[in-house]
Amino acid sequence: MKTTIKFFVFLCTITIISCTDKKKEAEETNAAVEKIEAVEKELDKVTKEVEAKAAELEDSLKDLDSI
Repeated sequence: MKTTIKFFVFLCTITIISCTDKKKEAEETNAAVEKIEAVEKELDKVTKEVEAKAAELEDSLKDLDSI
């Protein structure tokens, strides 16, 4: 009987520790995903700005070529 109770307590302890670790991992993963999404948004913004400036430069070069 004592062995069964000790085994049950051991299993409960392991289960609690495992769940706690998974929660921490999930929080860390969510934080990393949020950082990645923020970087992707910033990258998209910068890419659009660069493409707009490149288009302006191409127009300027066409104007210079026509002179």
